[in-house]
Amino acid sequence: MIYIIRLNFLILLLFSLNLKAQKSLTQKDWFESGEKFLKKKNYEVATSQFYMAEKYGSDTIIKKVARKKIDSILPIAQKKIINELKGDWKLKELNYDPYPGKFTEHIRITDNEIVFYKLDSNNTEVKLRKEQIRFLPYDSLKYDFSARRFIFENSEVWTFWVSKKKRIKKLYPNIYRDSDGNRKYLLDESGFTIDKKARKKAIEKETYTFYVKK
Repeated sequence: MIYIIRLNFLILLLFSLNLKAQKSLTQKDWFESGEKFLKKKNYEVATSQFYMAEKYGSDTIIKKVARKKIDSILPIAQKKIINELKGDWKLKELNYDPYPGKFTEHIRITDNEIVFYKLDSNNTEVKLRKEQIRFLPYDSLKYDFSARRFIFENSEVWTFWVSKKKRIKKLYPNIYRDSDGNRKYLLDESGFTIDKKARKKAIEKETYTFYVKK
């Protein structure tokens, strides 16, 4: 059974997870973790670690240095994200559709824009929507952070990520927030399974809408 749940519950859930993280890792731990990922040139993960170092803890020096690190490497991380997402993608499986009609037949991502389109009976491209690439500005006061959030003209916030399985690249789009500020999630019972191994296996079976390269 799939549950569609709104923002308030997830805020409480994520808040509790953040509190747990704070107990297990100190502000210095988060910062040092960020430095390790930075050395590996994994800018996206490094940014997330510095975010935790800036958001949690009382050491103001660490906070300031972490913020400088973020300001420096976040643009690099987001440029790498765009390079990862670039291409012409065709809808392969429409498994989860929280906002009917939003997931079009095709998505093209370039350095500057995201184009949603379909092909008519003559195989001619019909553009349904075009959005300039703009990332959601970084805000350390938010309860969570992702370098992958794109904000559209109508205030929708989308995320995209690519996974490669059996030599096939798959693009997974997600509408993080709709134009009214609401959020919906794909969550089944697996998310509440206490046993870690059982939960991991159950989550791996969840099916998300995805696209493949044309």
